[in-house]
Amino acid sequence: MTARTKRSWRHSLRFRFFTSVALAAAVFIVVMIVLNVLFFHSFYLLQKKNSLVHAYNSINEQYNGDISILEDNLKQMENNNNIRISILNNYGEYIYDTIFRHDRSTAFLNSMMQNPFGETLYVYDGEELKRKGYTFSTLNDGEGSTAYVALIGILNTGDTLLLRVPTAALRENQSVNFVFLMISGLIALLACLIAGFFIGGHFTRPVIQMTEVANSVSRLDFSKKYTGKDTDELGELGHSINQMSDYLESAIRDMQQMNEQLQKEIEEKQRIDDMRKEFIINVSHDLKTPIALIQGYAEGLRVGINESEEDKNYYCDIIIDEAKRMNILVRQLLDLSRIELGNTVPNKTDFDAYELAEAVVGKTQVMWQEKNLHVDLSGVGTQVLHADYDMLERALLNYMTNAIDHTPVGGTIQISTSEDTRHIIMSVRNQGSQLAQEEMDKIWDKFYKLDKSRTRVSGGGSGIGLSIVRAILTAHAGGCGVRNTEDGVEFYLSLPKSEK
Repeated sequence: MTARTKRSWRHSLRFRFFTSVALAAAVFIVVMIVLNVLFFHSFYLLQKKNSLVHAYNSINEQYNGDISILEDNLKQMENNNNIRISILNNYGEYIYDTIFRHDRSTAFLNSMMQNPFGETLYVYDGEELKRKGYTFSTLNDGEGSTAYVALIGILNTGDTLLLRVPTAALRENQSVNFVFLMISGLIALLACLIAGFFIGGHFTRPVIQMTEVANSVSRLDFSKKYTGKDTDELGELGHSINQMSDYLESAIRDMQQMNEQLQKEIEEKQRIDDMRKEFIINVSHDLKTPIALIQGYAEGLRVGINESEEDKNYYCDIIIDEAKRMNILVRQLLDLSRIELGNTVPNKTDFDAYELAEAVVGKTQVMWQEKNLHVDLSGVGTQVLHADYDMLERALLNYMTNAIDHTPVGGTIQISTSEDTRHIIMSVRNQGSQLAQEEMDKIWDKFYKLDKSRTRVSGGGSGIGLSIVRAILTAHAGGCGVRNTEDGVEFYLSLPKSEK
C-alpha cells in the first residue's frame, strides 16, 4: 500500500466512522471503570442500607413480642440477605441473635456491643433514632476498616433491633468487579472495533458508489449508475444522483444536437454567402462581355466606322444577339428566383410521359439532326405524370439540350421512364464524357461550369439550366440527379405519383 493509498484511507469516510465507533466505545468503557472506582463502594453501602431498612420495617410490622412467630422469617432474611439479627429487650436481655440463638444470658449484651476485633460500636445519632425509629452506625475491625454496616432500631414493642451486614464481601466484590470490568471492557472494545469496521463498510459503500458515479458525471461519462436498493436517505440520494445524471446526459445531448444544428446553419449560411458572392461575380462576368460588345459596336455605329451597309447590318446583328443573350440570362435568373422563393406555384395536371418526351424531342429536332444524332424513345412508357406541364417540359428541355451539346457526332441519346412504389422517374442518357465524382453535386449550383475539354457545360452556357431543373423538381416535391454510365452520363428526375 502506497503512502497516497494510506492517506486516502485515513481520510476516508469509512475510517472516520470506524474511529468514531472506536472512540465512543473507549469513552464508554473508561466512564464505566471510573464510575466503578469512585462510586461502587458508596452504591454498595446504599444498597445494603436499603436492605437493612426493608428488613427493619418487615420485622417491626410482624413482631409482637413473641419471637417464635418470626423465627422462620428471620432465618430466611439471614440466609438470603446475609444479615445478622439481634433483638434485645428493655433490660438489655438477649431475645434473639443470629449467632447465639440458644444463649439467652444477660452477658450477651456486652458481647453484642463488642465486635469480633475488640472495637466498640460507633456512637449513633440518638435524635435520628427517636425521630425515625432507626439509625445507622458502623462497626470497624482492628485495622480501622469497616467490618459491618449496622442498623439500630426501636421496635413497636419497645425492644431494640440490631441488624448487621459484613462488608468484607464489598472489598472482594469491588476488586473482582474491577478486574472483570477491565476484561469485559477490552473484549467489548474489540467487538466494537470489528463491528464498526463492517458496519462502516456497509454504510459507506453507497457513499463510495455515489462518489464514483459523481466523478464519472464530472468527466461526462454517464454510463455508471447507482445500483443500491436501500430506501433510506442514502438510497434516495443515490436515485437522485441517477436522475441528475440522466437529466444532465439528456441536456448535454440536446446541447450537442443544437450545436451541431447551429454548426450546420452556420456552414449553410457561409455556403449561401459564398454562393451569393460567386453569383454576383458570375453574373457580372456573363454580362460584362455582351455589354462591352454592345457598347463597342454601338459607339462604332455612332462615329460611322462602318464602310458599307453590310458592315452596318453586321454590327446591328451582333448588338441584337448580345442583347438577346442578356435577356435570356436575366429571364432565367428571374424565373429561378421566382421558383426558389415559391412565387411560382406549379399548376399540376395529369399528362402522358411519352407525349412530353415526344414534344421535347420535336422542339430540339433541328439541334440533334444538325449533329446527326439518334434519339431513342423506346424506353418511355405510358405513365401518367401529375405535374406542371410547362415547368416539367422546361426541365426536360434542359436535360435534352445538355445531352445534345455533349454527345459526339453520330452518337445516341436515350429517353426512358421507370417507376417504384412512390415515384415515376424520367431519365435522359447520352454518350460522351463522364463526370468526375466530386463534380456531381456542384453542377447543380448557379453558374457552375465544367471544363469544356473534359465534359459538358450547363444549358445555354450560362450555368443556370441545371439550377432551374433542381428548383422545378423541389417545387414538385420531387428530386433530380446524375450518374455515370458505361459510355456516358445519365440525368434523371423523379416525381411523386398522383394520388389518383
